[in-house]
Amino acid sequence: MELEGPVGYVLIIDDDRDICELLTYLLERAGYETRQGQDGKSAMHLLAEREPDVLLLDTVIPEPNGMLVLAHARSLYPHLPVLMVTGNTGVSSAVMAIKAGAWDYIPKPFENTRVLELVNLAMKTRLGGNGRQSDKSKIHSNQHIARLMGESHTIRCLSIDLGRVAHTNFSVIINGETGTGKELVAKSIHAASPRAEKAFVPIDCGAIPDTLIENELFGHEKGSYTGANSHQIGKLEAASGGTLFLDEIANMSLSAQSKLLRALQERVIFRIGGTKPIPVDVRVLAASHVNLMDAVVSGQFREDLYYRLNEYVIRIPPLRERPDDIMSLAERFIAETCKELIKPVFEFSPAARKLMLSYHWPGNVRELRAVVRRATLIAMGSITADDLNLPLRAASKPPLPVCSDCLPAGNRLVRELLPSLCLEGESLKSITQTNIEQLERIIIKEALLKSGNNKAEVARRLKIDYKTLYTKLKKMQLTEETPS
Repeated sequence: MELEGPVGYVLIIDDDRDICELLTYLLERAGYETRQGQDGKSAMHLLAEREPDVLLLDTVIPEPNGMLVLAHARSLYPHLPVLMVTGNTGVSSAVMAIKAGAWDYIPKPFENTRVLELVNLAMKTRLGGNGRQSDKSKIHSNQHIARLMGESHTIRCLSIDLGRVAHTNFSVIINGETGTGKELVAKSIHAASPRAEKAFVPIDCGAIPDTLIENELFGHEKGSYTGANSHQIGKLEAASGGTLFLDEIANMSLSAQSKLLRALQERVIFRIGGTKPIPVDVRVLAASHVNLMDAVVSGQFREDLYYRLNEYVIRIPPLRERPDDIMSLAERFIAETCKELIKPVFEFSPAARKLMLSYHWPGNVRELRAVVRRATLIAMGSITADDLNLPLRAASKPPLPVCSDCLPAGNRLVRELLPSLCLEGESLKSITQTNIEQLERIIIKEALLKSGNNKAEVARRLKIDYKTLYTKLKKMQLTEETPS
């Protein structure tokens, strides 16, 4: 039977490998992409890795069992059609599964045509029921992110994060240095979401003056101010039904933050000069190169807006923290540039590769792309180290801190503490009190080192309030210090 209509991705979970192979053969012949697993553990892993269009799930599989996997799948992807596969003796459990949210069930032994009919019907319901795009039209996926951002373990984890939150309506904070690809991640979340067919509206909060940001967000009515010759809708209104991306949101004025928070809470806006409430339905993705909690503590960002946006956080590591991606990205950039310039595809010389892997890349992927494009333009054959024209003063990475696995933490702490101890005093209590601040400084520096300078993680590890930690860091003059 040839399958009509759109195809997609089907995940097959059955403890019988022969059944898995048979279903894989049937579905791939009909044009579907498939993955398979034989137990609950692999099911959980595959579901976290990527959202399927249809899930074929055996009711009886090794732990976690089919019902637990069903509950997990439904919590991850509320609109996912799940077809339970069951033996004749398990029909009652399949009925229970349907009551728990399964879409339908397939009894064993099954007819091939019936399986295809049910999968096809589930797919059509899926696409028609929640506005989700087919895999042919959905341009963003784990593979797409890997192609654009690299194939390292770090990026694979990031793509899993992206897949986990994309189908929800959660607000997301995307944190990363300049040039790491924050807008790319935001577009990927939008494209993989039920809002994909609606608008993705970006605002660069750092490029718009304070006097204009409210007009940009809310729009204005005709005659509301001098020069307002016609009404204009704002970005919040334009993004209704879709996604609003607020880039570098930490640069937004406190006044604009207050009005944005009100609009997000009430889902209603008023254009400047207008009195008519306008309902809006937007999902907000906010990006920043600074830690927004630091901005909250320093009074530059509203705490209530932070908690409104902080439903999920995605951190994009800088390129220097994922060296495995440097050459794969560079080779993609060189191939694209050679195609643009109608040149044969060049290779990097060994010296060029060594230099690129040792360079710190302060501008991250944006800088890497610019360097490779320029080198491709001027190179006469393979790209040499000279063609890269990287600044010599920054051509090597800063020295890495000593690995905590190589030197016991206790030994290192004692070695650092002993030379600075003040042993003058009248009693043990007074000596201890004198040295508390120095001891706290060393412990906090150690925690910063282990967490990669993640202050929120340090606060959790040391079981103290974030504001308390920030106050101590400021007092110790460690707020801008990189652990060393």
